[in-house]
Order: sequence, then structure tokens, then C-alpha cells
Amino acid sequence: MSFTYKKKISLILLVMSILSIFSLNNKTFAEENRMKKIGIRKITILHTTDMHGRILEEDGGMGFGKLNTKIVQMKKENPDTILLDVGDAIQGSEIAKDSKGESIIKLMNAMKYDAMAVGNHEFDYGYRRLLEIKDMANFPMISGNISNEYGKKDFKPYIIKEVDGIKIGIFSVITPDTQYATSPKNIEGITFLDPTIASREIVRQLKDKEVDMIVGLTHIGISKRGNYSSIDIAKNVKGIDIIVDGHSHKELDKGLKVGDTLIVQSGKYTENLGIVDIKFLGSRIISKKARLFGKDEAVELEEDKEIKKLIDEIIEENKQKSAEVIGKPREKTYIVKPGDVLFRIGKKYSVGWSEIAKYNGMKNPNKIYPGDRIKIPVK
Repeated sequence: MSFTYKKKISLILLVMSILSIFSLNNKTFAEENRMKKIGIRKITILHTTDMHGRILEEDGGMGFGKLNTKIVQMKKENPDTILLDVGDAIQGSEIAKDSKGESIIKLMNAMKYDAMAVGNHEFDYGYRRLLEIKDMANFPMISGNISNEYGKKDFKPYIIKEVDGIKIGIFSVITPDTQYATSPKNIEGITFLDPTIASREIVRQLKDKEVDMIVGLTHIGISKRGNYSSIDIAKNVKGIDIIVDGHSHKELDKGLKVGDTLIVQSGKYTENLGIVDIKFLGSRIISKKARLFGKDEAVELEEDKEIKKLIDEIIEENKQKSAEVIGKPREKTYIVKPGDVLFRIGKKYSVGWSEIAKYNGMKNPNKIYPGDRIKIPVK
């Protein structure tokens, strides 16, 4: 092979390489145009869970300010976006506790959530307060397996939301282990139905209404720490396209496929914003892709001005309330950390574990989870 011929081959390969790079840079734009031409639509689901009132960046996550900045960016990129929360949002920090959850709901209203599941810690201020919180929300708080003392349901089991002509059925169920995960007095008269049985009936109702996609908000978890798992629901209830899970504080970066169901979960404390992109051809789902936007990626983001202003107002209001408190508190509150057991918590405060269990009305002292609030009697 001659030297001149080799140079020609090298030049051709170089040109092909440059054209390939140019093609990659324009791939996204071309793909969007192609999707529009052949009738493919994309809907994005943004999801949070187990935020536990951690509204500030110093609480360990990205905080509500940066979280909303990303949410607004995502909605600009795709207006066909919905924002969902899977529960345990209004409890877990002093800011949340001072207003019994109202401050968190104010922020979530400003962030324009579309729906929220009821989590076990939504009961921590008592059932009557939970119903008040529900009325404060500008978005539906849903749950399909909670019955009150009269056998009636105070929460809608599902909503149907239409996005770009696609009918989306969104339902929710909560773990019956809630009876062990909050004070017994908070759930007096409340019954938690089996979530798999409840999900099966709700999915049947949604199919009858001819929805195009079914999304389950399951405050149940995948870790099997309790007696229930969202994996069991995915295995035993056909027709759920996506399960947005909570309660077990797990990060499912790409999601977990169980049969035809994609299970996703975003962890805890605003450490991540969950993102699911769903593509439709007509009204038929052709792809589901999950990812997480983490707090490390949010470092360079600025806080949303409206949310930051609201947070500053809430903090100032709480300071004024704290200044009015007179006298020594009769109890302390301990927030459970990973690996905690009741014996060690009691030892820290020189209180027996059985006394703490009795003081908190615990049916099963062995079942305490990160984020739980335990009251410690002051000696």
C-alpha cells in the first residue's frame, strides 16, 4: 500500500469521525423532531418521598429551594410533567413540628405538587390534624386503604389526570405497619386494609375508566422490614405501569423492573429528585426510563427565590413562637438514626427502654425506623 493511499484513507477516517461527532451533538434535536413527526409523546413524572420536613440544604439534602429550581427547569424542558410525593413529608424536623405540618404543606403548595400519598408519619400529629392538613393542601392527598372508625374513607383512593391527551390514573396505598410506626393514640379507630387487595380493586376501577397509564404511590417500601412490600403488589396486581414507592428510604437509580411494572424510589430528605420519562405512541406506552437527580448535581443550582422567601418567613415565625415558650419541657424528642435500637437510645438519656416504649405506646419496641420521632420522658 502506497504512502499516498494511506494518507487518503486516514483523511477519510478523520472526516467520518468529525461527522460522527457532529451527528451526536445534534442527536437530541433530531430525535425530538422525529418523535413529533411519528406521533410519539413524552410525559415526565417527578417524584419525592420521605422528605421528613427537611426543607434546608443543611438538613442533608438539596433543600426545598434548590429542589424547586430543578423542578421548574424540568417543567420548562417538558411542560407535560407531573410532580408527586409518596408521603412522610410533614414530620421529622423542628420546622415541621412547630406548625404541626402546616409549614411543609405551604411550601408544597408553592411548589405546585399534583398529588401526595399519605405516609405513616402523616399520622404523628393525630388523625384529626391529618384531615386538617388535607384541607390545607392545594393538591389531593390520596390513599385507598385507610378507613375511619365509621368504616368510611376520608381520602380519595385515586385521581385521574389528563396530560397531553393521555389519561393517567394515580392511586395510593399505605403500609398497615403504620399501626406500629406511630403512637397508638394517633390511629384510634383507624383500619388499614391489605394494600395488595386494595390495589387490585382500585386498578380494576381505573381500567373500567379506560385510563392509558396507571401509577401507584405506595408508601410501603421494598425492604421487607415490615410485613408488606411494593414488590408484592407489583407481582400480584396486573396493570400497574409504574409504582412510585416510599417508606424504606431506598435509592433506585434506574428503577426496579418487576414483570411489566417499573418500581422507582428517590430515597429520603430531598437527597434526590426522582425522574421517570414515559414515551407513548398514540396512547400506548413504548418506553419507561428512570433516573435520579442527586444533591451533588444540585450544588451549583441557586435556590428558587419564591421558595427561599417563604422558608425565611417560616423560620422567622417559628423563632417568634419559640421566644414565647415558657418553662422547661417535660419531654425530649429523639429522631431515630440508622442502626438505632431502643436500648441504646434509652441508655443515652438514662431511661430504660421499656419505660420509653410504654411512654410512646409502642406495640412492638423492636420496630423503630430512621426518621421516627421518639419522645423521651425527662427525669
